[in-house]
Amino acid sequence: MNSKSKSSSNPLLFDSLKFIYSWRNYQHILLENFTAHIADDHFHIIAPPGSGKTILGIEIIRRLGKKALVLSPTLTIRNQWENRLQNFFSDAVGYADFSFDLKAPSNLTFSTYQALHSFYKTFKNKEAYHTFFREHGVEVLVFDEAHHLKNEWWKCLFSLKESASYSIVALTATPPYDSSALEIHKYFKLCGEIDDEIATPSLVKEKDLCPHQDYIYFSKPSDVEINYIYEYRKKIAGFIDRLKTDHEFITFIKSHRFYNNTELILDEIYSNPDYFSAILIFLSASGNPIPFDKFKVLGFEREKEVKIPQLNNDWIEILFQNILIDDRENLIESEAYLDRLEQELRKLNIYEDKAIDLTGNKNIYKALSGSPEKLRAITKIINHENACLKDDLRCVVLSDFIRSEFLDSMDEQIGEINRIGVAPIFQNLRISMQNKPDLAILTGSLVVIHAALLAEFNRYEAEDNYILNPLNCDAEYISIEPKGRKTTG
Repeated sequence: MNSKSKSSSNPLLFDSLKFIYSWRNYQHILLENFTAHIADDHFHIIAPPGSGKTILGIEIIRRLGKKALVLSPTLTIRNQWENRLQNFFSDAVGYADFSFDLKAPSNLTFSTYQALHSFYKTFKNKEAYHTFFREHGVEVLVFDEAHHLKNEWWKCLFSLKESASYSIVALTATPPYDSSALEIHKYFKLCGEIDDEIATPSLVKEKDLCPHQDYIYFSKPSDVEINYIYEYRKKIAGFIDRLKTDHEFITFIKSHRFYNNTELILDEIYSNPDYFSAILIFLSASGNPIPFDKFKVLGFEREKEVKIPQLNNDWIEILFQNILIDDRENLIESEAYLDRLEQELRKLNIYEDKAIDLTGNKNIYKALSGSPEKLRAITKIINHENACLKDDLRCVVLSDFIRSEFLDSMDEQIGEINRIGVAPIFQNLRISMQNKPDLAILTGSLVVIHAALLAEFNRYEAEDNYILNPLNCDAEYISIEPKGRKTTG
């Protein structure tokens, strides 16, 4: 059989699976359109959190009737697929024809992008990698939260997709429109064009999501964080000031073909006018008069029309992005000097991952995104809403990380917590909220409720099926873990 040939679906493959509830209206409409959209072997949908993307994904796999590999960005999300499969599509006996092991695929195989990337690297012969999945009959690839894909994961995915005619199902809440043009291109090349979307108003209309409005609450960085940013920006400003008097760099820029042979390479200059402008702006800021002929290239007809912009970080970024990265192969005769320049920028944390950034490096953004001041801000917001709404308060705080290492932090240690996540947020709220039973944790791997709610919990769940442990920091809160939980690896 040709590697690109298609086999027909097997409606009996998932005969034991059936959605045991009623579809929401917007889910029903999306599934009605599924057959038309999958005609090109791609089904790419956008759906907000809470709309049931995972359940829809399982139903789509069931309808395709082919062995599927489902990829997720984290183990927690991977495990949610199996959880939804067992709780929404199978009877009390459960569904057994699934696997978490890429080396032993089943009808449904749940894994992570990281695991597939590692598995891919074990094959010296990439054709063997392709053959492996063909021999195991995998014909459907499901990309969950595909906007999380990292650069190093693309190769193994494209390689697999292009090796045979797979059916591609891509699920996301937020396509990566804020990424680079190249990243966006790769995303749509992998996932296909967007076929359908569940709009947030649909969830509000069905009362699956409350009417809401977005507000922004600004949290001020701590003094330490402000000082870090100030010192970083001060280093950058000092570097630019030194650059403007650096004879070697000025000589290098003056010898650049854009400046030295302008008339001979107009087509190349017109394909990158920002680069040429950055050269002129830098030389002007360095005290070097610019012949008017250079400005004519940019469309100026009279010298008095020329108003040279101030040299700022944006123009320096354009200059270095070109000479050190995009245009470097054309400056090979200066490679020794460029290498020294690159090392200096790396020491200043300006050059990283083949990109120049003078506004703020990853360390700054990472420090601010996880700032402990956000914990204080969340606490202030919740306490304010609690005072206003009282018993009518219904609040969910979402976080990217659990940070379970902080779950046992004692009261006197909470002020020292310097990471943001579910457990740190819980701890800060725990010592500040008046009505303690209102506070709980619900994640894929960690559930905590107040002891006062155990009787209510037992109305729906048999207590004997769970391990209940009071928290060391506060025995009024109980962590709940199912007995006999499957090892997730």
